[in-house]
Amino acid sequence: METLKQNNFESILVIQTAFLGDLLLTLPVAYHLKKINPFYKVTFLIKQELNQISEIYPGIDEYILIDKSKYLYSIYEVVKKIKNKFDLVISPHRSARSALIAYLSNAPVRISFNRSSLNFLYTHLIPYSNDKHEIERNLSLLSYFSTKINWKERINIKLENYVFNDQFMHWINCKEKIITIAPGTVWETKRYPEYYFSTLIKKFIEDGIKVVLIGANVDFEIGLRIQKQVNDKINLLNLIGKLSIKESMSVINLSNLLISNDSAPTHMGVFTSTPVLTIYGSTVPEFGFYPFREIDSIVQIENLYCKPCGIHGYKTCPEKHFKCMIDLNPERIYREAINIMERKNKQSS
Repeated sequence: METLKQNNFESILVIQTAFLGDLLLTLPVAYHLKKINPFYKVTFLIKQELNQISEIYPGIDEYILIDKSKYLYSIYEVVKKIKNKFDLVISPHRSARSALIAYLSNAPVRISFNRSSLNFLYTHLIPYSNDKHEIERNLSLLSYFSTKINWKERINIKLENYVFNDQFMHWINCKEKIITIAPGTVWETKRYPEYYFSTLIKKFIEDGIKVVLIGANVDFEIGLRIQKQVNDKINLLNLIGKLSIKESMSVINLSNLLISNDSAPTHMGVFTSTPVLTIYGSTVPEFGFYPFREIDSIVQIENLYCKPCGIHGYKTCPEKHFKCMIDLNPERIYREAINIMERKNKQSS
């Protein structure tokens, strides 16, 4: 493979306009570009609603925001900002829009995956490997620069030891055990049932563990229903829709455990020091979006004939039985959560 390391690059644009989780898993690209050459100017093109990412990761020189609700006009707006300004474009995002933006930037070198839409618009293509973690996949786009990249190397995220919530900080000051739960996700078949979450939370509270709910604005109603089912304002704190990205990650970092569906909070968690337990329903870890540290764990129904039913999941179960979640008893998740915290305590002692 030819090397690009010696090329006289100065300005590099990375295109990642997908969801928050995808963006988090692309941050190591910026980190390793800076390791290869600290003088590279690295710019990220991201969705405008994710502009808070700049608060947690200082290793990117500039963010350009795109309004994806305006398809053709968004391309026009972005191209005006980037045309003839970059020596290299790297696009982990595989959409046709990203390919058009990369091509119209007039950057002489444009790298993406061989399975990207309109891949003929790129100058260099890297094989898309199904058997790799998404971070490792994204970093394979730097193969022209270096083949010796440790994809598990931890990058520095700016997190706070303080959260602007009196109840939460009281728990921290009293050294309470805290489990943070992220019950939402865009795809319903990736979402653990609310009544199961409520049962799980009640078991934790019986053990003297405090529980915090986090999530985006779209998860607000889920949080209210779980809060009503648990009915314990002293031991359950619902912060869904009330936190920024940085605050959510700070809550996770200050907790003893994060429990999440296969969604963005899982990826938020792996950039903190807190163990992550991810619940898989219609999807599988083999897609490459799993928590990868030794302290992390997953739980799922194994060997189910219809699993996985799709890359993302669906609004409703295609088989009408939803066994991938219904058969996942809260007791099993409870036991795994307790085991993770006990292992972490032994490592710390």
